[in-house]
Amino acid sequence: MALPDVPLKAIDKHYEGDPSDFTDDYLQGRLDSVVDKIENRWGSIVEARLSSGKLKERTYEEIVVRVAARVFRNPEGFKSEKEGQYDYEVSAAVASGTIWFTTDDERDLTGIDPNAQNIPRTAGLSPRWAW
Repeated sequence: MALPDVPLKAIDKHYEGDPSDFTDDYLQGRLDSVVDKIENRWGSIVEARLSSGKLKERTYEEIVVRVAARVFRNPEGFKSEKEGQYDYEVSAAVASGTIWFTTDDERDLTGIDPNAQNIPRTAGLSPRWAW
């Protein structure tokens, strides 16, 4: 089973900006790219969470739109701007359209905290420890 596509109309539900500067094909392409990245990184985990209802379809759509919006919200890739003696910085990664996920995105999709220090360990008994 593949992850569900996110329809273009989801942008109207989950994006506060005005995407009218972009064509529908461009916007749908961004949504599809995000779904593909999710499929490649966490496909089986996200599929299982969607199937079980632990990840709601509307939450999944909202995350896909949120990630895609990082690209179409800032196509010039501005990282910072100043007003006095105008100055700006551009992020090459953002300007190139790189799709990236925050730790919140990953946690929302997978249910796993990527920053957790859950390292599997084995239990052992030492002669110093009495049970």
